Amino acid sequence: MRSLAVARELGFPMPPPHLPLVGAEPLAVRSHEEIIERLLVLNVRLGLAMRMPPEVGRAWLADNDLIDCITPSESARLAGAAGIDPSEQVCVEATWALAWTLGLVEDLDPASYCGDQLAALLPELRTAETAPHRRSRTALEPRGLADIAAQLDLHYVLTWGHTETHLQGRPSPGPVEAYVHLERRRALEWMLQVPLIPHQGWDDIDLST
Repeated sequence: MRSLAVARELGFPMPPPHLPLVGAEPLAVRSHEEIIERLLVLNVRLGLAMRMPPEVGRAWLADNDLIDCITPSESARLAGAAGIDPSEQVCVEATWALAWTLGLVEDLDPASYCGDQLAALLPELRTAETAPHRRSRTALEPRGLADIAAQLDLHYVLTWGHTETHLQGRPSPGPVEAYVHLERRRALEWMLQVPLIPHQGWDDIDLST
């Protein structure tokens, strides 16, 4: 199995035989439009984490018809109720995973942090660049179900490994911090859903192993 081979190469412990369970049930990928909307909302969250005024984020989302795409926790941040939280910058890795799914970046390397080119792929909020304007200059080549499921399988193995080593009091394995794999898995879990079962909201993704 590729996931186990990659994890072993990165120095991760091997999971028990019954894990992971990715693919145990039929899966479906959210629509490309939903993925694009989530990518754009996360871009605003990154802006807030880097001290962009909440009113700028609210205005941009409203101008691009994305207000209905935000979660309750995001609504609180945009209202200024949650305050500035620099730790929110970790969602850059979930954003990177979404960009990979849409074919905007070539690789979701588990041994590397997100690439420097991410900002160039997203609308420039400071100049109020619109989402349609950015999309008109960005070609999409979305990944298929099999590729996304394989990445979720791998990131489940990696997040299990981080949890296991933490419980044993050992440093996390691999060359990147645990949040990289956790945030990417959050995006992958959100994108892949079991048909006929209500989709989980972004705030409700279960990252336990």
